Amino acid sequence: MSAILVPSLYVMSGICAFAALHHGLAVMQRRVSQTHLLFAALCGVVMAYILVRAGAYQAQTVEALVALRRWEVVGVCLIFAIFAWFIAGFTGVRPRRFLIALTVFWGLILAANLLLPYGAQFADLPTLTYFDLPWGERVVDLRVFHPSPAHKIALVGVLALIAFGVHASIDLYRRGLKRRARSLAWALGIFFSFVLFNWAANWGLIDFVHLSEFGFLAMLVMMDLEMTLESRNDKRRMRDVLDHLPVAICLKDLRGRFQLINRGFETLFRVDHDGLLGKTAFDTLPEVHARRFRIDEKQALETGKDVEREHVLESNGAPRIYETHQFPLLRPDGTPYAVCGVYVDITEARQKDEALHKFRRQIWHTDRVASTGAISASLAHEICQPLAAILNNAQAGLRFLDRERVDLEEIRDILQDIVRDDKRAGTIINGLRAMLQQQETPYADVDLAQCIDEVLELLHSEVIRHGVDVERSLETQLTVRANKTQIQQVILNLVINALEAMAEQPAGERILRITATRADGKAQVSIRDTGVGIAEDMLDRIFEGFYTTKPQGLGVGLEVCRSIMESHHGSIWAEANPDRGATFHFTLPLVRGDAAQEATPSA
Repeated sequence: MSAILVPSLYVMSGICAFAALHHGLAVMQRRVSQTHLLFAALCGVVMAYILVRAGAYQAQTVEALVALRRWEVVGVCLIFAIFAWFIAGFTGVRPRRFLIALTVFWGLILAANLLLPYGAQFADLPTLTYFDLPWGERVVDLRVFHPSPAHKIALVGVLALIAFGVHASIDLYRRGLKRRARSLAWALGIFFSFVLFNWAANWGLIDFVHLSEFGFLAMLVMMDLEMTLESRNDKRRMRDVLDHLPVAICLKDLRGRFQLINRGFETLFRVDHDGLLGKTAFDTLPEVHARRFRIDEKQALETGKDVEREHVLESNGAPRIYETHQFPLLRPDGTPYAVCGVYVDITEARQKDEALHKFRRQIWHTDRVASTGAISASLAHEICQPLAAILNNAQAGLRFLDRERVDLEEIRDILQDIVRDDKRAGTIINGLRAMLQQQETPYADVDLAQCIDEVLELLHSEVIRHGVDVERSLETQLTVRANKTQIQQVILNLVINALEAMAEQPAGERILRITATRADGKAQVSIRDTGVGIAEDMLDRIFEGFYTTKPQGLGVGLEVCRSIMESHHGSIWAEANPDRGATFHFTLPLVRGDAAQEATPSA
């Protein structure tokens, strides 16, 4: 007697076990979607179902047959419940209520199967009969001649599942995913053909055993081929994407051996993909680069975070600046299994940043020149006053020297006045020169109160000419790390704007309040005027370039202020006062010592 059917079932169960293992490992390695997890579960249940079928074909007693058929129904219920969710994930068609209802339906069939005396397959105790296959193999006849009501009701669920599969295939086809739609349609068609064959065998239309397990296998093979092909296509597309990215990318295992590199990496380091795989950086790259990269990789693996560095690497015979990122790839439990390196050429970006910074310096300098030009008359008056005083004192001293008796104390007072007026003129000239110089002063620790005092000293005559009363409230030791010239430019612009805003106010009502305080670890300067104010809808626009409310304005002053604040990691904003006028605020980070002093309560 030739045994073919039962051995074939064992072979099919092995195929299903392999497919379940293959897709299950893919899910564990996080290389695919959750649809593969459903497919792995489906393959595992089909494997168990086929093994139960093989055992039923060889049942020795009626009791064993009933028990095995009961487990067979359990497998069928699980297969149909999982298959519905797999179709939803595979096609993207997810009618949740229908899926939940179908799952509940198969859960009820499974419960009925466990509660009925002989399971869902038999209405009463069956007899053990045998069927002789054409090639001489003798097996137990598993065709159901007296099914229970639960068995008949289950047919409704099968038809509903097939209808859902057809609907999902049509939806895929309409969305342009024709290949995937055809694969699902073929799988459903083959499966439904075997279901029809089983029904025909049960009704006596075909004199043969059931072939549902072959239908399940054919369906799984079709879907496995499609999903494997799609996975390969995804890898190919991902490879194409990686090769066309304007960065160098590599993937290494925990021992530093290359697992993947893209075309950018090949070009940068002049290596070959196939010749590099399985080797370390020390085998192919210059030792100095290999050592640096390995240090960054170890740090990324130890900390679990992205390690960012800048390296100068040679590309096409010329040095280039590269920003490197080394970050670990983690398993679901948080342990690393690989480390990825990304190398970005930032040479041109750095050159553009330098050109932009140079342009911004030129704009800032132009704005300073325009600001000081606007107060040139006041500056001339401020300088002429001490010079005139020096001249008068010098002439008076000469006259005193012409006397017969020279009063040395009076001459000493005259010379002291000359020294004082000279220092005052020198202070104004040096401040003006610092404001107008093209070369920027470097960043240093700057006392904000001193900055404000120097600007107000420079604007002394301008304040008097506008008839403005200045009120100051400046905290001491407000030290910031800044470019003093640029910070004074901001203060100068804001004060001039405030003076001009109050020009039309009645005398005695022009008040300029300047405060400098600590707030949340930052120094905050507020310049408040009692001028015409700013409309609410204009507060968000006044810092935009070339936007101005002045008839003769260019609209660059406040934009320059905003740009300077951003370059100092500060911020600037304006508020309309409740009564009248406006207040401009800007903040700058305090140096670490002053910030800590604010956080520490005084004794």
